[in-house]
Amino acid sequence: MANKDKSGFKANYNGEAIKPGEVMIPFEFTEPDAENCTNPECIKIVRQGGKCFKVIYKAVPKEWAKTGKSALNLIQNEMLGHYTVPNSVSMDALKEEYDLELDKVPSAEDVMMEELDREELFNTFTELIHTLIEKSPKIGYAVLLLHTGIKGESFYEKMNLTHSPANLVRQQAEKILQGGLANFDINDIKSYKSKYDDLYREKAYEVLDKIIKMYYYRKRQNDFRFVRFLRRICAA
Repeated sequence: MANKDKSGFKANYNGEAIKPGEVMIPFEFTEPDAENCTNPECIKIVRQGGKCFKVIYKAVPKEWAKTGKSALNLIQNEMLGHYTVPNSVSMDALKEEYDLELDKVPSAEDVMMEELDREELFNTFTELIHTLIEKSPKIGYAVLLLHTGIKGESFYEKMNLTHSPANLVRQQAEKILQGGLANFDINDIKSYKSKYDDLYREKAYEVLDKIIKMYYYRKRQNDFRFVRFLRRICAA
């Protein structure tokens, strides 16, 4: 017998079983959904703001449920005109007069997929940095210092090195940043033991912890400019 989720659905929209840890949430109903849906019970009509919307319920990981629901609310509010500027020129008028193809409002599913991409990027970043720090605390710390804008005398001071050895470390770190962490084989690093390794490791994780806290703070503020920082350090 198929398991039901808390919403009462016995199966996903495509007929597949609802996996443990997944919940069913509504998405905007689209043409592809009409072709791919094999479970009619997942198609519903909901009413919001005095207007009826056709939605389709799909299974997502429980932790993404809030994001998916917020995305659908955004789409529905857009359609209800809650974000319309009075006396603004319509999109149809602009297309007709200037032959402009304006961006469409992203679907709730697109918004959620973008959020998943951001989370995957963030997880990749933390995993790569963690691996780098464990392989070479000195290089890992140097990479984080450079990418957070620490240069010159401040860099030498934090690395506890004189100019010549500090410059060698800086050059290695810059080479990694220029190519991107994801494109660099961390096993190629020739790392030599340093009496400061424990300190470098501790300080590197302090910087990483600040970056992680900043990411989640910006995420709560719906400010995703910080994602560019992660994308640069991962892929260059």
